Amino acid sequence: MWVLDHPSTARTAGLLADTPAALLAVLAIGAAASVALVEVAVLPPPAIGIAVLTAGHGALLATALAWAHRPPATGALAAGVIGLAAAVSRLNAFGPLAYLAPLLLVSVLARGGRLGALGLAGPVALKGVVAGLFIGMFLGGHLLVTASRTVGVQVHLPTAPEALAALAYDVGANVLAAECFFRGALFNRAQRRWSFAAAVTLATAAYVLRYLVDPLLPMRVELVVGAVFYLALLGAINCWLFWWSESLVPGFLSALIFFAVYRVLDPA
Repeated sequence: MWVLDHPSTARTAGLLADTPAALLAVLAIGAAASVALVEVAVLPPPAIGIAVLTAGHGALLATALAWAHRPPATGALAAGVIGLAAAVSRLNAFGPLAYLAPLLLVSVLARGGRLGALGLAGPVALKGVVAGLFIGMFLGGHLLVTASRTVGVQVHLPTAPEALAALAYDVGANVLAAECFFRGALFNRAQRRWSFAAAVTLATAAYVLRYLVDPLLPMRVELVVGAVFYLALLGAINCWLFWWSESLVPGFLSALIFFAVYRVLDPA
């Protein structure tokens, strides 16, 4: 499989080689500075959310691009576009459409197979698209059934603006950055060095940890346990989808559907 075997020189490099440490430091400092400036009333409170979102998702996407041997400026541009989208999304009901910009940027960067190392090398086979959609619907449906039996959890159908905002955020930040890094970059690198099982374990554990530190995750024990179970299952299956289809797209679709279902759950 070309995507998983190329380039051969990457096999001998360290697992964390080419990580854009300077850019990650700038993103972290920017987030910390925003928190401090909000505390002293220099910036409005929404600045914290924008800065943290930019730092988190921007770091994942920038690292994935760096590991795919894109120039450092490309990662900085990607993080900046995510930050701009986060800011514009708060302006009005159509603001979340700005999250299409990071997806468009990655699509442009992928032209000519330049992001083949991330599983974005060309057309996706129909069987891969179908598999991604099916897995997303199956996991999402199972989540709904399980949640309906959990005390204190109910289904809340979002309004059109809420649904648009959530879907756009997942498309251009949450799912895009996570799949590019945890599957296209981390899993892809790890499986070249170790066994398939070891690579899946590493990528999935890192994926689950990313969401466990998310302040938006409800901290009730039963909800955390449920989140760990479903995210681990989604992460492991998406690793297999990437390996099987040689593309990042099927896993991207399955995660989009899963998170769309997850967001209709409303912990009381």
